[in-house]
Amino acid sequence: MNRPHRLALALQGGGVHAAFTWGVLDGLLDQVALGAIELVGVSGASSGGLVAAALAYGCHEGASRPGPAATRPRRIADSAQTKLRELWEAIARVAFWSGNPFVAAQTLAGSWNIDDSAAARWADMAGTSARATESGLGGSLTGVLREVLPDMPAIFARPQPGVPNLVIAATDIGEGRRQLFVDGAVSPDALRASTCRPAPFAAIEIEDRAYWDGAFLGNPPLTCLIERLRQREAEDLLLVTINPVRRDGPPPRTLRQVADRISELTANAALIHEINTIETINRLIGSGMIAAPPPGQHPFRRIHLHRIEADAEIARLGVYSKEAPGWEFLVHLHALGRQSFEKSWPTLAEALGQRSSWDSAALCDSILARSAIFAD
Repeated sequence: MNRPHRLALALQGGGVHAAFTWGVLDGLLDQVALGAIELVGVSGASSGGLVAAALAYGCHEGASRPGPAATRPRRIADSAQTKLRELWEAIARVAFWSGNPFVAAQTLAGSWNIDDSAAARWADMAGTSARATESGLGGSLTGVLREVLPDMPAIFARPQPGVPNLVIAATDIGEGRRQLFVDGAVSPDALRASTCRPAPFAAIEIEDRAYWDGAFLGNPPLTCLIERLRQREAEDLLLVTINPVRRDGPPPRTLRQVADRISELTANAALIHEINTIETINRLIGSGMIAAPPPGQHPFRRIHLHRIEADAEIARLGVYSKEAPGWEFLVHLHALGRQSFEKSWPTLAEALGQRSSWDSAALCDSILARSAIFAD
């Protein structure tokens, strides 16, 4: 039997739209169950961090279940799929019973895009959406985490074969730096910090440090996963992105739309710069300019980059739908994610261990103007 391809995952945050990632992971976990894929690490920020934590938690639960070694990958995959569904069911249930106005707005509008709804206009005038978390739950996130991930952080502190390392990003407000919470350090407070939008008196404090949303300096963080791939002698990194780099149409009009686009640009900028670094190292390796390391150290490897997205479809959903975790909408996003996975997987699977399936160089050239022309 061939050894499974080792793969690291980086999951982008973007409010409720992260249910798209749920659908992508559902398809990927089917490949884990078949023994085709082994997940060696997963990182996330904001709502992508919530999904990453649920994925890792489910993998830990599955790895702990008794059974023959041959069916271990299936136990891990089945438990992770169940845990991801439990997360989104809990989010939808809390939003329903708390009277989330954006859920009601989708029902009344008969459309997923509610940017022109009365609820959206009221939120802009009242400023209420500024205090919402990336999950659209406000202050209810702690209850959801207690219900869905009750053994956190202890369960993350127990290394198990076949279970990915977990990395959650937050932003240290005072130091202006990225804080990474790894495995056993991933607590409910760490996830609350990773999803905390900037607002007066809204910072999350952990050991006398104040944190905001992790998306500002890593949505999602990649460098930590590169180190994990080097340790496991693996080369493939899959990004699941939900914040469109490009948005056509008129510029943002409302305060919330402006703030959301600024957030997207900031988060995508940090991500693209990390991708640019990986591209640079890949070029140096290809040209032979990086020498072999001293004995006992892991060598730099070419990183094969892969991406699953649905930018065009997600862009049409508007801004306020990020805070509308109604169950029907979550199921729609899940189906979109699953469809995107099925479309991307044949090409991606063929490239694993061989090459990148995503032309990230073209993205960096376009966004960072790497091909700027200078006059002689």
